[in-house]
Amino acid sequence: MSRLGIAFSGGASPAEIIDCVKLAEALGYESAWVAEGHGGDQFAVLAACARETTRIGLGTAITSVFVRTAPTIAMAAATVDDLSGGRFILGIGSSHKVQVEAEHGVAYAKPLTRTRETVEVTRALLRDGRASYRGETVRIEGFDLWFAPRRREIPIYLSSVFEKMTELCGEVGDGVILTRSALETAAQVRQWLKTGAARAGRDPGGIAITSLLPTVVADSRQEAFAALRPGLAFYAGFFPRYNRLMA
Repeated sequence: MSRLGIAFSGGASPAEIIDCVKLAEALGYESAWVAEGHGGDQFAVLAACARETTRIGLGTAITSVFVRTAPTIAMAAATVDDLSGGRFILGIGSSHKVQVEAEHGVAYAKPLTRTRETVEVTRALLRDGRASYRGETVRIEGFDLWFAPRRREIPIYLSSVFEKMTELCGEVGDGVILTRSALETAAQVRQWLKTGAARAGRDPGGIAITSLLPTVVADSRQEAFAALRPGLAFYAGFFPRYNRLMA
């Protein structure tokens, strides 16, 4: 079973997610991904998964650069990577204004800048263990991890829906996380990654492309569509970006 993972975005408890990840590893799945705010704290759940598994890759899909500070993200990533023996992938994204401001009371501004600066701070902390940073949206002074990360270069994937964030991923990311995208978007995504990579003098071929696809096991296509419809309607109705994507 090659390049196939499992992702959790709501409904399951932390204990259920851990059991599912153990089963996924036994069945040969390559990776397991946990969303922000669904099924408990994602880093805590992944830390538990790390201690209950030995091979399967573990990732966040995604953690919000607005809900968590850049040093907190770096510290959590280094922790799960250490507990998993170097199997962690950090998936980050800007999330959505309608969610960040309403649910967390945090101002949402300059998502591209915030994402870029979070990547830079995270890489600096993983590399050096301590960092100061003065950016437009992220400013820290002398933050110290107080332990040596197992890996100084943890893969960082950026969640993306449209052109600008995908190009940013081409510049600074190790992979891109697509959500509810059609097969036809693959060629366009590759072009955007190529454009961003060219700005940074990088090889776009080294950037991983992953996609989160809602999946249902049913006896018929009609039953599958009926099961998927409420979730798709929620995404299209609540998140403006997904409304554009699915239109």
